[in-house]
Amino acid sequence: MKDRFRIRVGAVLFINNKILLITHKKKGKEYWVLPGGRVEFKEKAEAALIREIQEELNLKVKIKEFLFFNESLPPSYPVHTLNLFFLVKPLNTGIVLEKNSIIGKYDYFSRNQIKKLLLYPKINNIIFNSFDQWLKKI
Repeated sequence: MKDRFRIRVGAVLFINNKILLITHKKKGKEYWVLPGGRVEFKEKAEAALIREIQEELNLKVKIKEFLFFNESLPPSYPVHTLNLFFLVKPLNTGIVLEKNSIIGKYDYFSRNQIKKLLLYPKINNIIFNSFDQWLKKI
């Protein structure tokens, strides 16, 4: 596999005062991620996030604000990823997960549960430290 660079967008989405996460399954591992996905060539990051949340969760969302970024440089995987995270507000309910081989399930987590999760990228501390502040903005 050739070395690659990608931009990924992720949604910080609260429902009933808990943050929504989904699982990804890759190479026999299952881990939690903020919902979102890749930005396509010539696609704006915010448009990509709205599209990805619609595809993955069947939710319409409004982007409130950009929160933070993170770079992922896994030593054993030849992809350099720039992750952009946005605070979003759901405009509808009734999550229906996209059926594919990567997404497993979704769940909601309180601030105190975040630290213990296998979450990629490893942004547990950022979420833990900012959780209450972000929740107030919804």
